[in-house]
Amino acid sequence: MQLNGVTQTHEGWPHGNCVQASYATLFDCPIECIPRFDPASIGQQKQGDLEREWLASLGFDLVEIAVSSNQELPQDVLDTVEDEWPMPHLISGMSPRGFGHRCVGIGGQVAWDPHPSRAGLVHVYSIGLIVPAAEVELW
Repeated sequence: MQLNGVTQTHEGWPHGNCVQASYATLFDCPIECIPRFDPASIGQQKQGDLEREWLASLGFDLVEIAVSSNQELPQDVLDTVEDEWPMPHLISGMSPRGFGHRCVGIGGQVAWDPHPSRAGLVHVYSIGLIVPAAEVELW
């Protein structure tokens, strides 16, 4: 699968916009179409809550599969992502620069690093799947 990778325009904590660039890559759109989710832009708000709120406005939700720090992705997670979710997904972890970082993955592996170095992740914290928002059944 070919990704039209978007490169982040700001680097380092707290201004780095790797999350914005990763969503722009997933949605195949210019980075300016995606809100900023970096710590400098969101203040005391929780990044995950803001991401889910924004995704909900588009009819999507974010399902994150956490991985224990410094561990490899468990085989059951890899099997789920490879077999049931073969499309691009978010993948978060520690960058070689010592900061939390967001990339785009395919099959549980980094497929696009939005950082100009393209160095990827030292280890993974979570995989984030963008899924259609669940329909609420009213009764």
